[in-house]
Amino acid sequence: MSPPATPTRPPRPATVTIAFWLQLAVVLTLLGLAALTAVEAVHFDGQIDRAVRLVPDADPAEVAGERQGNVAMALIFGVPAVLLAVWLAVTAAPVRRGGNVARILVFVAGGTQLLVCFAQCCSGGFLVPLLTTAETQGEPPAEWDGEWETSTFYDTLYAGTDPWDDLFFPAAGLGVLTVLTLTAAVVLLLALPPANRWFVPATAPPDGPSAKTAWPVPVPSYAYGYPAVPLVAPGPGVPLLLPGQPVPPGYLICPDPAAHLTPGSTAGPSTVAPDDAPDETR
Repeated sequence: MSPPATPTRPPRPATVTIAFWLQLAVVLTLLGLAALTAVEAVHFDGQIDRAVRLVPDADPAEVAGERQGNVAMALIFGVPAVLLAVWLAVTAAPVRRGGNVARILVFVAGGTQLLVCFAQCCSGGFLVPLLTTAETQGEPPAEWDGEWETSTFYDTLYAGTDPWDDLFFPAAGLGVLTVLTLTAAVVLLLALPPANRWFVPATAPPDGPSAKTAWPVPVPSYAYGYPAVPLVAPGPGVPLLLPGQPVPPGYLICPDPAAHLTPGSTAGPSTVAPDDAPDETR
């Protein structure tokens, strides 16, 4: 019985090493975005406190709604970034060692990032009315017949420009673009043929007799006129002799092949004259 085939792995290609370091860069960028989101949430909560101090008679429902929206947006943008960072950090070392399952998980993480970014953009669209409130406060809709009332709390909260917002939004957009670019590069490098051959090595052919010489091996009839007998696998350590192969020293050969015929068997076609045929009655 031949031993099982073992896959042969080529040396690790440079594309896998580059993908490993780019994957770590993605992890650091995602953690930076999560930290930036947390800082923005703390800063905006301070802005709410400032507006409450300036407007003591602010509606508690409006204040509570702003605080809840601030926490919700921090969770929407921060939690997925942390989860993706942990995902890529856990799979980085197995990818460098050649784990194909880890490579598949990296591919899944790349697709998940696209879905998360799409969902975040959709959720961020709900902030557009809030950002444009200061511009539309004094312009009531055409179908509005009553008195257009504004909230002093919202006027105070969103009035003026905040230098931190001028820094946060460009930095967050640049971070998201960096994450998507680096992740696409990692997925592409891990999917190239050199990396694919390294993660899924080819199987080497097993040692021993191939499928063409599997047991038993039929041999043609001998010139003595006896029927062909299939060869049987010899015992351990005994070589198999094929027709035309020289006999090694010490290999036993039966001098009378007719002794192995069963009673009533007939001889096959003979290529020798009848007078020279061996006597089967001996």
